[in-house]
Amino acid sequence: MKEGKSAADNQINVLCGFHSVEAALGDPPSLGELLHDATRRDPRLSRLLGLAKSKGVTLHRATRAELDALSGGIRHQGLIGLLNRAPAGKLPALKLWLESQSGCPLVLILDGIQDPRNVGACLRTAAAAGAEAVVFPQRVGAGLTPAALRVASGGVHNLRIFEVSSWSRAFEYLKSAGLWVVGTAEDGDQDLYDFDLVRPLALVVGSEATGLRPVTRKFCDAVLRIPSAHALSSLNVAVAAGVALFEVRRQRAQHRQ
Repeated sequence: MKEGKSAADNQINVLCGFHSVEAALGDPPSLGELLHDATRRDPRLSRLLGLAKSKGVTLHRATRAELDALSGGIRHQGLIGLLNRAPAGKLPALKLWLESQSGCPLVLILDGIQDPRNVGACLRTAAAAGAEAVVFPQRVGAGLTPAALRVASGGVHNLRIFEVSSWSRAFEYLKSAGLWVVGTAEDGDQDLYDFDLVRPLALVVGSEATGLRPVTRKFCDAVLRIPSAHALSSLNVAVAAGVALFEVRRQRAQHRQ
């Protein structure tokens, strides 16, 4: 693999290698954060790190394993740049992708999650649970910030990511493609574990503070609750997404037996 390629197969521009990173350090720089091999010491790296710091780019020391995970297999030379806001597929791309799907796709929908670390954790968990795609609204929530990509730790390379401008049209496309839209909320009508999840599915998780927005809830075919012991308050959104996603995975695995 060559230096300077990005992980474009999944629309996430994680810039790898000296050439790509240096090209992104213009005025203004398009990078928000720069991760570098903590063990590497050479003048070329020192010069580039100094340039990045002078332009306000946040620097992070990283292990080789962390860099390998973020790069998605692309040669990174111990240096990875994360864009201020990574690009994602738009509404037409979502429609085309849905039309190409067969079988029983699993899509995670992030409804206005504010903390980029939660966005990243949801992406990483979605990839681990076998989801094919993640959808979130444009201009609502954290989006694909450098912090989100860093926490996702390479999970984005196994997902299609879509950032859509029309929330209602996105749900129209999902439903037209035969996906059930299932939300999660404390006041859900049914327990997650009692619901048949062995079907084409779009699983929706809401924001940390307010949960599912009313505009989102009206598109849901069902709203499920995650039962908890001792009447505890709601789970962290990334934890809730993980519980629900892996319950989908469990039910589907059991169905195949």
